[in-house]
Amino acid sequence: MCNHIFIVTSIYSNEGLTQKTAEKADVRHLGRLSLARTFSLTVVLAGLAVIAGWIFQIGVLTSISPSWVSMKFTTAIAFVLSGITLYLLTKARTGEFDLVQVALSMISFTLALLMGLFIFSAFLRVHTGLEDLFVIDPGSPTCVVPGRPSMLTMLNFILIAVAGMLAVFNTVKLSRKLRAIGIIVGSIGLIAIIGYISGTPVLFYYIAGFNTAMALHTAALFVLLGIGLACI
Repeated sequence: MCNHIFIVTSIYSNEGLTQKTAEKADVRHLGRLSLARTFSLTVVLAGLAVIAGWIFQIGVLTSISPSWVSMKFTTAIAFVLSGITLYLLTKARTGEFDLVQVALSMISFTLALLMGLFIFSAFLRVHTGLEDLFVIDPGSPTCVVPGRPSMLTMLNFILIAVAGMLAVFNTVKLSRKLRAIGIIVGSIGLIAIIGYISGTPVLFYYIAGFNTAMALHTAALFVLLGIGLACI
């Protein structure tokens, strides 16, 4: 009889511990989603600020320092789309997938198409017209083609678009895949920041005659997006 009581007590005790562990995990996950949501809104606002900087010719918003490369107008648009993508991903992970599926697929496709055209133009050395469609980029010493983002900038946005599409198709082990993409995106941004701190152009991806440097605030926003994706 005592053994039966002990077994039953142990079962209830283990169930209680399991429930508490699950609750703690849920709290941590919600905390990470909240952080990702905060970063997503930060990225959207930063992108809008740079767009305003181009429209109203506020140099400190487009390039921070006159001697540094600017964040391209299309890059700022892509950051707005990426921030919205990250926000929608957090919504999808909290059970609102049906509400965000269409928007997430459209934004991811638009982002992939925009950056895909730039990659096409970079490798084939053709002018797409997107480079100066909205504003005229005067260029800078570390800018190869005015108006065209850095190759690594294009790559990161493609990865973010892939993250959105993975969520749309509800692939298995989604969190793990988003975390991997986030680590890559964030690492690329972090390396560029280190390049600016150390004064090493190759680290912020400037290759004379081939690749435009990644802007400092572009790199910083990629770090935020990378952390946000890793939190989902």
